[in-house]
Amino acid sequence: MRSRRSTRRRSQRKSSRRRSLSKKCRERLQKKIRINMSEYKAGRYSSRAQAVAVSYAQVKKKYPSCKRYLSRKSSKKRK
Repeated sequence: MRSRRSTRRRSQRKSSRRRSLSKKCRERLQKKIRINMSEYKAGRYSSRAQAVAVSYAQVKKKYPSCKRYLSRKSSKKRK
């Protein structure tokens, strides 16, 4: 039987790992957006929004584990 202390430590490690992964994903996305914005200025994309959307898609494709952190937040229905 495991002690409470060991299970508590394990859960803390998981949450810190999750935070670091989400931070890495956001950094990767920012880097990709910078690259695609320079390509937008060069004429590759028709709008800024398209360049950003393509950035999201490229990061999600290259790093499948980032899908969880880069997905849209569910919006509540407004009345």
